[in-house]
Amino acid sequence: MIDLDLMGVRLRQARIRTGLSQDDVSHIAGLSIRTIRRCEAGGTTNLITLEKLCKAYTVSINDMIGGESDLLRLAESINRLGPNACEVIISLCRAMRAANDG
Repeated sequence: MIDLDLMGVRLRQARIRTGLSQDDVSHIAGLSIRTIRRCEAGGTTNLITLEKLCKAYTVSINDMIGGESDLLRLAESINRLGPNACEVIISLCRAMRAANDG
C-alpha cells in the first residue's frame, strides 16, 4: 500500500520548494484549499487530484508515492481489483497522457 502520510509530507515539501502557498496551488491546480490540506495531512486522494498537484509542483507522481517499491505494491493492489479495474485505469492513463501531449 501507498503510505499516505509519507505522500502528504512529500506533497507539502514539494509545495514549499516551489514557493507556493496553499492558496496559490488552489488557483493553479483548480482544487479547493480543503483538498490540498487533506492531501498534505495524509488523507486519501484520487489519481486526478494527485496529478494536478504534481503538475503544479512540476514533480512526478512516482516521486510523491515513493518510488518503484510503492509502484510495485500499487500494481499488486490494482491486479487484485480485477481485469475491469485495470482496463479503466489504463484508459484513464492514456487519456491523461494524450491531454498532456496535446
